[in-house]
Amino acid sequence: MKNRSKTHALRVLSAALALALTAAPGWVTAAPSAKAGAAPSLQIDLPALPTLSDLPSPSLPQAATVDQLLTATPMLREAQAMQQAAAQHGAVLRAGTNEFTGQAQVQQRRIESLPDSGHYNEWQLLINRQLRLPSQAQADGRMADALQISAQAALVAARQRFLGEMLTAWFAAQRAQAEAVLAQQDLDLINAQVKALQRRQSLGDASVLELEQMQAEQARSQAALQLSQGMAASSRAALFTRYPLLAGNGGLQGQADASALTLPSLSAEQLGAQAAQANPLLAEQRAALQKAQAMAAQAQAARTPQPTVGAYIGSDRGGSERIIGLQFAMPFGGAARVSQERAALAEVDAAQWRLRDLQAQTEAEFQRLYVNAQAQLGAVKASEQAAQVQTQASTRMLRAYQLGEAGLSDWLLARRSALESTRLVLQSRFDAAASTAQLKLQTGLLYELAP
Repeated sequence: MKNRSKTHALRVLSAALALALTAAPGWVTAAPSAKAGAAPSLQIDLPALPTLSDLPSPSLPQAATVDQLLTATPMLREAQAMQQAAAQHGAVLRAGTNEFTGQAQVQQRRIESLPDSGHYNEWQLLINRQLRLPSQAQADGRMADALQISAQAALVAARQRFLGEMLTAWFAAQRAQAEAVLAQQDLDLINAQVKALQRRQSLGDASVLELEQMQAEQARSQAALQLSQGMAASSRAALFTRYPLLAGNGGLQGQADASALTLPSLSAEQLGAQAAQANPLLAEQRAALQKAQAMAAQAQAARTPQPTVGAYIGSDRGGSERIIGLQFAMPFGGAARVSQERAALAEVDAAQWRLRDLQAQTEAEFQRLYVNAQAQLGAVKASEQAAQVQTQASTRMLRAYQLGEAGLSDWLLARRSALESTRLVLQSRFDAAASTAQLKLQTGLLYELAP
């Protein structure tokens, strides 16, 4: 009876000491003894979950590396080559395709009747050229300008598309790597908890069942780590294969300036106006409308046929006759020219409607991006608050378990909920960064789109 009272007193003392010391992380706490009369064992009070401040943060790629990518990517090299081709096509239109045409004709004349009977060698030289009317030259000049503007817009659109795809792959790889880091931190903490529990179990302060439960949690964390490391490796391989220059500049280490991933201070109306002005797809469609209008002007000018003028000289009857003359030819315009003009005007109308539809789509896409970026920034704050609450609950459940007021399963369940909340914080941060980067890219506030 006296021995039982002594054991009970030791348990109460051990619980009180554990409650007092677990409030200060890093102190030594005493766990309740599992054997009567045994001395309280020592357990190191380790952090049970990764802290939010230790989580990796999203960042943009280095600006110098992005500049190198823009000068080396095949997509932009193709757009630059097409721009050079458009310049040459424009030069052809301005110079015109009307060229001088030379003709030579040699013949032999045979006369049987007197007095001019005989064989005579005759020849004729002709040179002519189709004239381009001033209205047609003006229409061709408009088309040359439209081709250059369209090629420039296509180059800007290619740069934006390239940067948008690069940022998507970049943040996906950064997020996968951050999740792998979180999984590694979680496993390290679980390993420390397993070692501490093994020591308690060897001293008789923990049961085999508790140790097996903790080892099962350790195996689950190990599996999560392997899965996240595989996802990180595949995302990183896809990024570096598509954009190899990113691999040679510190891997996924981006810029240190965190303000680059904050929403602009401009209002939604101001940002929408900048997005409409900087959108290369709208610029492309405006250039397409300009090309259609230039084509309509060409068709209208072509209703007046181009005349052909020339001059010729010749020799008849073996040189006894000399010929000098002028030539003039004028086609008669038919119904085909009228139909071509009407078709070109219909294409102008179609291009105008396509531009209006694209303007509506662009505005809708901007509104979606803007609202989504704001919502995701709010989700970051909400998820951080939720993670803090879940972490505090998990910490309290751990103390309850150490005091014998809760089972190990209860603490592991609370810990998993807190870990999932921490992972949600990580995901929301990278989702918000990706949306903000895409929004600033579309408004021309992130990278210079026009070379």
